[in-house]
Formats: sequence, C-alpha cells, structure tokens
Amino acid sequence: MQPKRVAVDETAVKINGEWSWLYAVIYIGTKLILGIDLFGTHGTDPAAAFLHGISEKHDLSEAVFLVDGFSYQTALARLGLNGRRNYTDRNLIENRFR
Repeated sequence: MQPKRVAVDETAVKINGEWSWLYAVIYIGTKLILGIDLFGTHGTDPAAAFLHGISEKHDLSEAVFLVDGFSYQTALARLGLNGRRNYTDRNLIENRFR
C-alpha cells in the first residue's frame, strides 16, 4: 500500500497532570491510522521527528501530506516530502481526536 494523500495533525493531551502533544497521521483513502506518537512540545522539530519516523515505517515518497500550519510545511521541506495546507480533508483526523 502506497498512500497518495495523508492527513497529519496534533492535539494537546493531559497525562498524569502533564501536558503533551499527540501527533497522528491517517491515510485519507482508507481512514487507516498510519502512526501516532507523543511529544513533550509541539512545533517544527517534533513535527519533523514525527514525520521522519512515519516515513521510515511507510512508503510515503509519493504522498501529499495535508497539514494545517507552517511548522508542518517547514518540517516537510526539511525532509523533502510533499505537503499542502488543507482544512477540509484533514477533518478526518481531527474527528479522531474528539
């Protein structure tokens, strides 16, 4: 399986009184969650680390990453991955966080 479009997002979660950031990526075509990870902060560096880890596990070289912000776009550029801002199709992953 080589996903063509994947949605990426993060949300704040409180675990044992501490705030962390849960990152997730979903394959738009099947609604399959390809990966999740937890980070102590959010921004470009954790986004890049998360995307790197996901791209090591899955062949996403041809995928378009649907993202919501500039930290993702910077992280994608660092990794040589293709992405664009999208607030419609990304709702699939935002709904998983609710």
